[in-house]
Amino acid sequence: MQKLLVIVMLVFFISGCKPQESPKIEPFCGDDICQAGEEESGCKEDCGGFEGIAKLQCAKSGGSWNDCGSPCIGTGADICIQVCSPQCECSGIAGFNCPDGYKCRLTGRIADEMGVCIRE
Repeated sequence: MQKLLVIVMLVFFISGCKPQESPKIEPFCGDDICQAGEEESGCKEDCGGFEGIAKLQCAKSGGSWNDCGSPCIGTGADICIQVCSPQCECSGIAGFNCPDGYKCRLTGRIADEMGVCIRE
């Protein structure tokens, strides 16, 4: 009888437990932002990032959009605040570009380093 009671209690507790869902982390601009070459119908309005560059503007210029980039890219800072900065990244081994009117901020310390687009 005790074994049956223990089994019933275990089944009761196990059936009451359900796994927790991990929180959904969405990028700053969302997944349904229009990309370069896509029709803009049904897409959300493009949002801007560091230095006022928008995600679509970055994509059209051949840059690499990063929803959660470091605000210290290209500064050479030894210590940097840990926050997300949506930004258009440039250079690197892939040779990403900046939109017109912007230049790539690099430290110059590393070959093929990734930089961030800033106003000229």
